[in-house]
Amino acid sequence: MSRYRDTYAQFGANNAAVLGVSVDSTWSNMAFRTQMGLDFPLLSDFKREYTKQIGVLDENSGMARRFTFVVDEQGIVRHIDSAAAALDPTGALGVCALIKKK
Repeated sequence: MSRYRDTYAQFGANNAAVLGVSVDSTWSNMAFRTQMGLDFPLLSDFKREYTKQIGVLDENSGMARRFTFVVDEQGIVRHIDSAAAALDPTGALGVCALIKKK
C-alpha cells in the first residue's frame, strides 16, 4: 500500500482513482489507513462477498489474495497484476497513462 500511497498523485494525473479493498473490518481498515497515511479509500469486505465474487478470495484461509485491477470508464478490466507484482504500481500506472491518451 505504501507504494500506491507514494504514487497516488501520478494516478490522479492520469484521471485514475485508487481504491483498496480488504477483508479486515472497517475499524481495522480505518486504523491501517491512518497508520499508513493513505490518501485513498480502503474499503472493507468483511463478509467476503465481493472478494469471492471477483475470484480473489482464498476460501481455505478466508483471506483475499493480492491483486491490482485497472478498470476503464466503461467498466472493462484493462490490466491485472497479482501476488508480488500487485505491490508495484508501475504496471497499473502505465496502463492508466495509455488509457488517458486515448
